[in-house]
Amino acid sequence: MRLLEKSRYYSFWFLDLLKGGAIKSHYQDINYILENHNSERSKKIRDEHLSNLLNHAVTSTSFYKTYHNYSSLNDFPVIDKVMLRESFDDFISAKYKHKHGFEVSTSGSTGTPFIVIQDKNKKDRNVADTIYFGEKSGYQLGHKLFYLRAWSAMIEKSKLTTFLQNIVSINVKKLDDNTNAEIIARIQKGSSNKAFIGYPSAFKDICKYLDSINSKPIDANISSMIANAEALGDHTKKAVKKYFGFDILSRYSNMENGILSQQISDEGENFHINWASYFIEILDIESDAPVSYGELGRVVVTDLFNFHMPLIRYDTGDLAIMGVDKSNFNGAPSFSQVEGRRMDTIYDTKGKPMTTVVYELEYFTEFIQFQLIQEAEKVYCVKINIDVVFEKEDKITSHLKSFLGDDAIINIEYVKEIPELSSGKRKLSINNYKS
Repeated sequence: MRLLEKSRYYSFWFLDLLKGGAIKSHYQDINYILENHNSERSKKIRDEHLSNLLNHAVTSTSFYKTYHNYSSLNDFPVIDKVMLRESFDDFISAKYKHKHGFEVSTSGSTGTPFIVIQDKNKKDRNVADTIYFGEKSGYQLGHKLFYLRAWSAMIEKSKLTTFLQNIVSINVKKLDDNTNAEIIARIQKGSSNKAFIGYPSAFKDICKYLDSINSKPIDANISSMIANAEALGDHTKKAVKKYFGFDILSRYSNMENGILSQQISDEGENFHINWASYFIEILDIESDAPVSYGELGRVVVTDLFNFHMPLIRYDTGDLAIMGVDKSNFNGAPSFSQVEGRRMDTIYDTKGKPMTTVVYELEYFTEFIQFQLIQEAEKVYCVKINIDVVFEKEDKITSHLKSFLGDDAIINIEYVKEIPELSSGKRKLSINNYKS
């Protein structure tokens, strides 16, 4: 099995070499920039990547041509999904308009389809990013990778790709006790290295299944576990550690860009920002002014490698806190906190964002599913899917009030199901008041 892993590893790089070595070149660039963030050469390379993108955008796109006299990145406007949908063609580079591009689409949490077109060089960069950050989590090309997500015909990998990359695709929409049992059986079989990447909710479901059968810790050769697409709660993290003996890491990425940041083994809880492929700003929630380190703000991304459809100062709709931990990440600024969609953020009764309060509900292990909704300034609803008699309503109310305020009005509603988004994820929080 280990020999087969190595053969897959060398086959991947040999095929890349036959095609010109583009992915290897990107990988080496990423590795140098991130491992030497404060060196003069690293700064120079990052500046060149940014300058090349901006010059390309103002000379080849209708939207950015009016900014051809720019002096810095700050001269460009902040854009968002609405602007991209309404002026889609204006963002397409004239140099790439008649070239083959790769469509990536996401409905996000809005249910409205959103498309970005990427060029071949950007796709290669994303592959190199994935390899670099995978290695930082313990994964190597060739390891058996269990990929838990909502799979569809548009994103399903070919049988050849699945074989060469040793991927086991698991559809979270079909995650039930039988599927969970099959997953556990597969990872206990054989001596190959196994890696996991998927939604935190999927890891949570697997751990709840193991709870239900009073399972002992799983004996498997796990090399890496990454949670992405959703925030990872402490309860789920502890459950994974209990059953798999592994400290699961969080990755922050999106479909339209790629890997923006990731926690790194042995480097604390902060997220290593991918400064090699993106320039990232944290702006005020209500304005386009930058916030200080340690303050919560909007994540605004400039994608340095998508020349087919340049995205400059793109508001992802997410919230995060940036800071500098000089003892980690080679001195580069990192995220100390990464949150979900701004539209889903819950606020306390005095208007302060409480980005992690919903995860306090994870500690009520009787819940099959839950959701926290803010209906008004001081009115909240907790939706609960549960199959046993629940006698802790007072405890939920008092616990949430300790975060949201003593004057918070907490209503509890029992439901048979929390509806899924098209992505296969479920919203843990909704803000009907701020929306």
